[in-house]
Amino acid sequence: MADVYANQKTVWKGSFSSDTAALSLGKDVTLGIVQNAQITFSQQVARIYDVSNGGTSGQGVPVYYVGGRTNGQVTIARILGPSGVSASNFYEKMGKVCTPQDMTFTFAASCDSGSTGSTTYTVEKAVMVNVGISVASQDMIINENVSLMFANLKVDSGGGKVAAAGRAILNAVQDLIN
Repeated sequence: MADVYANQKTVWKGSFSSDTAALSLGKDVTLGIVQNAQITFSQQVARIYDVSNGGTSGQGVPVYYVGGRTNGQVTIARILGPSGVSASNFYEKMGKVCTPQDMTFTFAASCDSGSTGSTTYTVEKAVMVNVGISVASQDMIINENVSLMFANLKVDSGGGKVAAAGRAILNAVQDLIN
């Protein structure tokens, strides 16, 4: 029997169900109804060329990389509402520039087949730098967007088939960060 779309043979390595996936935040910071969370960590890198060597040696133009400072940002979108969580709790904890907090984000998922996995990201010394609140008349849902800056990022991928698929990428990112 011939394969349809047989450009490359694929091999199934595991699954997880979105019904069992969850993002949790460590420590005693309560978030409420989170709709979206994003972590961004970047490093400035300058590309330096030697003006005295334009590649005339036949071996190409030499280029040098100079690593600069890192910059981290977390954005959390949540709904303020019937969750019983006070918005002021988060503001009081994360809004003090003199006492930045570490925050741990853990993504965990599983499947009926026994596949499980988790990945934990720890942002170190986070402090809130921006709050935005919006509401629309058609649904009267109060949406909040919070931005935080942080100093360092650590990642730990747990065991299991789900985490194994992305472990090489996460390890490469961690190597770049360290």
